[in-house]
Amino acid sequence: MPQSLVCLFVVIFWVDFEVGYLWQLAKGQVGLLFKAKSIEKVLKENNLSQGERAKLELINEIREFARREIGLEASKNYTTYADIGSGPVSWNLVVCPQDDLEPLRWSYPVVGTVPYRGYFDRHKAEEARDQYKKEGYDTYLRPVGAYSTLGWFSDPVLSTMLRYSESTLADLVIHELTHATVWIEGDVTFNESLASFVGEAGALMWLRAKYGEDTEAVARVNMERKDGAIFRKFMHQVATRLDTLYQSDIPKVEKLSARKVVFDSSKLEFGHLPLKTNLYTNFPSWTLNNARMALYRVYRERTDIFARVYSACQDDLRKTVEVLADSEDDSRPSEWLVRWLEKQ
Repeated sequence: MPQSLVCLFVVIFWVDFEVGYLWQLAKGQVGLLFKAKSIEKVLKENNLSQGERAKLELINEIREFARREIGLEASKNYTTYADIGSGPVSWNLVVCPQDDLEPLRWSYPVVGTVPYRGYFDRHKAEEARDQYKKEGYDTYLRPVGAYSTLGWFSDPVLSTMLRYSESTLADLVIHELTHATVWIEGDVTFNESLASFVGEAGALMWLRAKYGEDTEAVARVNMERKDGAIFRKFMHQVATRLDTLYQSDIPKVEKLSARKVVFDSSKLEFGHLPLKTNLYTNFPSWTLNNARMALYRVYRERTDIFARVYSACQDDLRKTVEVLADSEDDSRPSEWLVRWLEKQ
């Protein structure tokens, strides 16, 4: 068979595969929107428990707080409610080579290039995961509790979100509203790290405003933030050891053997971390591989630069978000923020 004909068949197969993949995304999103009902209407009905009603009212308050005090773009996000049962709403699949922490990436309209594949259909997600495993990749399939459509649709409150604690719920809502406010096309690591920082800072700001500084709720979250900083440093050290290993000139088979030592030793080292909360208690039971490490990097890699901007803004989160939004027009937003800091 002529090589050009083989290439044509490959292209046709790829196009058919991508159309099928995008179709399941569109079908899932449309199905979610059809389930959504106005929160105002839902609150008037008698189908909610007292706890569920309180959480929906709380989300309304957090959303308004995020708009008024932090300057986030709320629009019609979280003004509707969708009952999806026990969830999750979708699954994200991360895929990495066994000797590299750089994940595979895919390009889509609007969001640009991202280091994961999203699925509304769990069976299709597992099929894709198993196929990549057969091809020799590390994979991590993660359930998704909420996501942002970046203002293209009115993102609903999901029934699964009502199970979260107040601090987690505030973090989540502010995180997702940040995506609708600041989004750098093609730089998911910057976007997710930014939203993680704003979500955490905003949740603490919410708790302080509601309960006061010297309260148990604020003290507990402050302790969790300190543990988070310790765990981030620990994970960065593990990733650095892996990067050094993978960039070495030893044969791949030796790298794979050595990385198991890194993963196993990290679980032993974890036991010596001076953590004060149970936030990361499950770490020793994690199935560690490059895909899971890569996903952690996506959400936590660049938070230091945002903390420096926050400090330069005198811990004013609204001003910080304004500065972060100004970086949106630059193709290298992290470098733009560094230059901004140098001028302060």
